[in-house]
Amino acid sequence: MASGKTTALELLGKIARLDVFEADRLGHKLLREPWIRDAVVELCGRDILDGGGEIERGRLGRMVFADRELLVRYNNLIHPPLIESVRAAVEEARNRSDAEAFVVDAALIFEWGIGRLFDAVVAVRAAQGLALRRLLREGLTEIEARQRLNSQLREEVKVQRADFVIINDNDLEALERRVWFLWEHQLAPLKRARAT
Repeated sequence: MASGKTTALELLGKIARLDVFEADRLGHKLLREPWIRDAVVELCGRDILDGGGEIERGRLGRMVFADRELLVRYNNLIHPPLIESVRAAVEEARNRSDAEAFVVDAALIFEWGIGRLFDAVVAVRAAQGLALRRLLREGLTEIEARQRLNSQLREEVKVQRADFVIINDNDLEALERRVWFLWEHQLAPLKRARAT
């Protein structure tokens, strides 16, 4: 979260033809599905609804990240259909060859236990304190930002579990060079080896 993974992915998209699956976007779409919406309202209450009766994600986020037990219950509701969608998308992508790479943009690969679905997992690691500052710029309070960051596996654990790590120290040119190197020297050769 707030490590710069989406920026790294955009830079990779300038180098290679990508088919991208965005877990966050699917999560937002799921909240509009009537059965999910109703279950989330039942779990969290009607205070999360906006004037039009839709879930207001900012209110929902503040509520679930402030209550560890509620977050677990919310995740147990939302994550299974998300994970199933990721699995289906990966399977479908393996049967196509129109892109150079199929990429899943998700912060919770290891939390979901789906790392083995992929040929490689790339972690983007932000410089110390940078992720917190980015979340603050997005309008979260420091408490809210820390709650969200603390809801995920520690960065060190993700770095240990990832196949590759990109350091993002907030220097866009350096990040671009690191993404290029990763593609040219690690991911593209991996793709070629898998194709043979």
